[in-house]
Order: sequence, then C-alpha cells, then structure tokens
Amino acid sequence: MQEWYFEDIPLKQPLTTSEYVVTEEELIAFARKWDPLPIHTDPEAARASPHGGLIASSTYTHAVASALGHRMAARPLIIAGNETTSRYLQPVRPGDRLVATSECVYKRESRSKPDRGIARFMVTLRNQKGESVLELESTLVVPRRDRG
Repeated sequence: MQEWYFEDIPLKQPLTTSEYVVTEEELIAFARKWDPLPIHTDPEAARASPHGGLIASSTYTHAVASALGHRMAARPLIIAGNETTSRYLQPVRPGDRLVATSECVYKRESRSKPDRGIARFMVTLRNQKGESVLELESTLVVPRRDRG
C-alpha cells in the first residue's frame, strides 16, 4: 500500500476499492452490539417492516466504507479526521457486494500548523447494481513531507 503525504495527494483522481460482501451473520452481529433495532437484527420482524427484509444500520454501512478506504492501494497518511458528512441513499442488505470510490476534491496547507495540510475527500459506496448507498464528504488532517 502506498501512503501519501499531503503533497502526494492527487486532486480529482478517483480511486476504487476492492469489493466487500455483506453477510447476514456479520450484519446481525454488528447490529446486536451497536444498533439493536429489529430491522437490523430480526429477519422475521424486518420482513414485516416497510423495508421488506433485513437492512444494515447506518453505522455498519459507514464502518464498511471506512474499512474499504483503509484497504485502498494508495491512501493518505492521517493525523486526524476533522469533519464528516454522510448521506445514506439506499439500504444495504445481506449479500450486497459493496465497492467504494474516493476522490480528493480540495486540499490546502494548514494556516496554523505548517507541518500539515487539510484534504477533503468525496467517497461513494455502491452496491452490485451500481446504486449509491452512501456518500461521504470527509475532511482529513494529513502530514506534510517537507515540513515534518
């Protein structure tokens, strides 16, 4: 895996991850611990819901997007996350095959700390049908090579 300093991050060059397959067992286990609503944990109750079956919690969906981002062939070194905005567009279901695309849309040097920069990424998580299930805008604090 290639890790980027601030200077290395390319603008407007989308990168796509490998695929992640959502299993019913993992979806339910995650929800039992972190978001125990029946639409996430009980297949029978979920079938009777407006969703017509089990769906992943938003927290699970975000965790999958995050994990995929960390598995990319190239990604920024991260000092800290600064801000994230999320939009959940379609439910994630057992058996879905998810792929993330990430693109740096903005970056600037820090005004107060010369050893770092700020980079904003747009991340889209899609299912096997090509439907966007999650859009993230994530702002990261990234170390600079020439000032560190």
